[in-house]
Amino acid sequence: MPNNVAGFGFSTSQHRDTGGLDGDLARIAELGAGFAELSLCAMDLVVAGRPYAPRLRELERVCAKHRLRYTAHGPLAVNFMDPRHDALFRRVVPAYLDICHAVGATVLVLHTGVVQRRPQPELDHLHAREREALRQLGDVAAKAGVKLALETLYPTGPDSYTANPARLAAEIEAVDHPNVVGCLDLSHAYLNCTFNGLDFEAEVERFATVAGHLHMHDSFGLPATVRGFSGAEDVAFGLGDLHLPLGYGDIPFERLLPRLAVKPETVLLCELPPHFHVDGAHCAERLRSWAPLVGQAAAG
Repeated sequence: MPNNVAGFGFSTSQHRDTGGLDGDLARIAELGAGFAELSLCAMDLVVAGRPYAPRLRELERVCAKHRLRYTAHGPLAVNFMDPRHDALFRRVVPAYLDICHAVGATVLVLHTGVVQRRPQPELDHLHAREREALRQLGDVAAKAGVKLALETLYPTGPDSYTANPARLAAEIEAVDHPNVVGCLDLSHAYLNCTFNGLDFEAEVERFATVAGHLHMHDSFGLPATVRGFSGAEDVAFGLGDLHLPLGYGDIPFERLLPRLAVKPETVLLCELPPHFHVDGAHCAERLRSWAPLVGQAAAG
């Protein structure tokens, strides 16, 4: 790739064991992708803070069969703005870093903190706690040869708080660790900006300066004010974090991607759920054509 993009890939389905992983990786390779993001968050690979050796050996065996490079998604519940469970999260994340090292995954995605909305000084204090945890775990990640990528999220309601993309970029810069980068989830950022009344394109352009990983899926950036009784209803309403195939929502990828000055070795990673796997070839073609565009205007 002529820019800072290392390639594109797809996430694996969420299986608790490794039974479906071989087929998942074969499917991703057949799409012409160079990367697969292992959904470690769903797999029984860690028991009370320690890697579960038999499952890890099986994971290594399956991953080694395929000519793919790997990234990974860590546990979704990790929240370093939650003081009550801080010690637990700091014990568990290194286990996932060990697993990444074992299979050669170069990125471990973690979610940024989400808390109940409260006065700004209290939020600033919680952000400081998150920065301190990330610095410590950045050292652990460096020893494992992995980068932690903190992912953009969105508030889930009027009493919910998570950093908007520009604030999260500033937090990552303040962590100031070479092994701590941002994961720009464009749909999550879109939802965040709609909720907070912010300029989506300006916010993601700012966040891109710290981004070392991109999550690609589509939506309409509309908070889920109505909750459907099935995923298909959510898609029908066009509300929430839909993980639509690329181009099925209204994220202006072709206008945005050239303005994203991402870090070297960034991967364009499509998080496509199983009910949209039929659209995998369509998404692969878009990722292949979009990858050379990333950062072109920013570099100019």
